[in-house]
Amino acid sequence: MGRKAVTVSLPEDLVKKANGFCRKREMSFSEMTRESLRDYLYRQELEDVRRWFGLHVEKLGIRSEEELVRRLEE
Repeated sequence: MGRKAVTVSLPEDLVKKANGFCRKREMSFSEMTRESLRDYLYRQELEDVRRWFGLHVEKLGIRSEEELVRRLEE
């Protein structure tokens, strides 16, 4: 997988905190940024799935976890 350098503007206090975080964990700023971005995108995708699932469960009239399990087992 190739890499592409990007430039991001961050508030100074955030950069200081991030640099301290990286020093404590002996990781590079780039590594921390990659992991953070990966985690953020994963959480957003998961939230999209939860929202979609919630809408469909609501349309089916499922009101509890027990009812969902019962329906899935049918």
